Amino acid sequence: MQRLRSILVIGGLLICFSATSRGNESVRVAVCDLKTNPAEYNHKLIEVTGFVSHGFEDFGLFDPSCPSWPYVWLEYGGTKQSGTMYCCGVSADRSRPKELAVEGIEVPLITDEHFDAFDTLLHNPPDTVVRTTLVGRFFAGKQTRFPNGEVAWQGYGHKGCCSFGYSASHFG
Repeated sequence: MQRLRSILVIGGLLICFSATSRGNESVRVAVCDLKTNPAEYNHKLIEVTGFVSHGFEDFGLFDPSCPSWPYVWLEYGGTKQSGTMYCCGVSADRSRPKELAVEGIEVPLITDEHFDAFDTLLHNPPDTVVRTTLVGRFFAGKQTRFPNGEVAWQGYGHKGCCSFGYSASHFG
């Protein structure tokens, strides 16, 4: 497998594809572990295998063997965007004017034939699911307590629903 260097953000929780240096070692983690203990992986470079879904108001990582919530939102790093359409001033553009930065951390994106193939799979046809392995930076967001006592990790993605990560990736 080859490594894809790009950023992917995961909702509820965020994972972004990003460039990684040889000195940075990723931590292998299961999707369910990210959802169960997001604070443990906050800002860490992780490697995770799961399913990526892409469609209207959706660009996320999931594993059918664990609960769907919290949702992990994905986003590309660098100046590329996924083209995910959702509300609140976010456009479906495929590029941004400057490199993505999350919580003060810049997340570059290096595109190659693996990234291009992944991106093509996500967009043709729309509303697609792809199984892949991602390596990238994880952002847990902020823990929020709601009036009913429920606690959730939020900050990224559609209406701040999710956590996310910026990651380098490889696909398998």
